[in-house]
Amino acid sequence: VACRASAVVIFGMARLLAVTLIIAALAQANAFAHAGARVVARPMMRTSTATMRLGGGKGGGSFFGRIGSSARKSWPSVRRGSSDGGAVGGGGGGDGVSDSTGSGASDDSEKGPFGSIWAGYNSMLDNQPILTKALTSFIGFAIGDILVQTFIEKNGNFDFVRFLRFSSFGFLIHGPTGHWFYGNLDSLIPGATARKVFTKVFIDQVLWNPIFGIMFFSYMAATEGKGPLLVAKRVKDDLMTQVTGSWKVWPLAHAINFAFIPTQQRVLYINVIQIGYNMFLSIIGNRAA
Repeated sequence: VACRASAVVIFGMARLLAVTLIIAALAQANAFAHAGARVVARPMMRTSTATMRLGGGKGGGSFFGRIGSSARKSWPSVRRGSSDGGAVGGGGGGDGVSDSTGSGASDDSEKGPFGSIWAGYNSMLDNQPILTKALTSFIGFAIGDILVQTFIEKNGNFDFVRFLRFSSFGFLIHGPTGHWFYGNLDSLIPGATARKVFTKVFIDQVLWNPIFGIMFFSYMAATEGKGPLLVAKRVKDDLMTQVTGSWKVWPLAHAINFAFIPTQQRVLYINVIQIGYNMFLSIIGNRAA
């Protein structure tokens, strides 16, 4: 009964993560559409600005800008005008003041629970980015282990010690190191041209991937109470399985990631995609426990 209840809760979290990813993708597509419209209709910008930009200010016409304008009453701490694309308001955010006389009706139509959730998540990313990404990874790894124990291994008794060991890796290691790595990678290689996306994918899969594997297997072995020699043996035995498994999933996923997903949402995107991969990690990370 406890296992089924946990599965219901985690499936709800998975649905929430999936919805936020869809919102992020729609926001990115909407921003590209507005950017293209501004290039094509540049001579008309002076006369059409008040109509196009519902949120007011630079970037106010983006999906993020409209959500930010409609959700600020529910999330008063949302920062405006973040330049990294990760905060509510998109590029420049806007001041939430509309130049159009019909903005009241538009704001009302944009209100909704998912808009408030997305605004709140971005506010947390602005104010506490490491904690937010750590919690995001905790949920992603927790879902992966619950799915494995409940539907694949089916041992009958849910192993809560294993669950805490695996999900705590997401909270303590995956989320914080992902914040550091992807933030620095985007700072060192800004932009999303084909060459830059390829370079980022190459660095992630050839350099960061084995480092991640060493951290993962070392953490799992250490939290099982293994000594240094057994930790080293676990890394030696399982690292290549993890690395080659990653190459079957992540090159394409990260090509999409680096081309379309804002820096601040990378860990969220990775955790949504990684639920299936976390099931693989849960199996190989616990098979010698």
